Amino acid sequence: MLESLLGYLADLDAADMPTEALAECLRGLERADAIKAAAQGRFLAAFDAQDGHLGDGQRTTRTWLVHTTGVTRGQAAEHMSVQALAAGHAPLLAGLRHGDVITKSVALQLAKWTAGIPGEYRGQAEEILVAAARAGAGLRELAAICAEIRYRTAPPDPDDRDPRLDRGLSLDTTFDGAGVLHGDLTPGCTAMVQAVLDALSVPDGGGDLRTQPQRHHDALAEAMR
Repeated sequence: MLESLLGYLADLDAADMPTEALAECLRGLERADAIKAAAQGRFLAAFDAQDGHLGDGQRTTRTWLVHTTGVTRGQAAEHMSVQALAAGHAPLLAGLRHGDVITKSVALQLAKWTAGIPGEYRGQAEEILVAAARAGAGLRELAAICAEIRYRTAPPDPDDRDPRLDRGLSLDTTFDGAGVLHGDLTPGCTAMVQAVLDALSVPDGGGDLRTQPQRHHDALAEAMR
């Protein structure tokens, strides 16, 4: 049934369709892709748990994907990341299932960001992020919320300096009020900073990050009490 419906859409004469209809089709396909990712993640998790790849003589589920479904190694790696959502990120998977809350790419990004949050808080953090996305928060706001959660849940720094924690951030003011920013960031922090910079570099009509709706922070503070 799914293949038949997609075949019908693929055969439509898109050139003769009005822009509004094309836009709705594209948005609908994105929603469908999110739901498909939720289903695929659950199927892959169950398939892997049953060692289904061994039935086709493959050593791992990833190699099974490459050799029996025809995807590239890169695409197989993304499929395995979707499987990981089903295995350990239930709130993100639920957000995908709704279709219009978060996209697959956003869910995978949030999974990377929340990896640095202590395990006892991670599920609650993902619930907060999904709720914020449902309320209209974009990637920029989600990055800020995730950073706040990581700040609030971070364990105390060790008394003895750990050479593996070689990170820091400094801001120096130069001539005429200009600033120079220097930092050594962890991979997770780097990803969040990059998301914020990417969002700031493209006008989206949503206002400056410094004026984002206070309700997201209020909801976060209430949830973390």
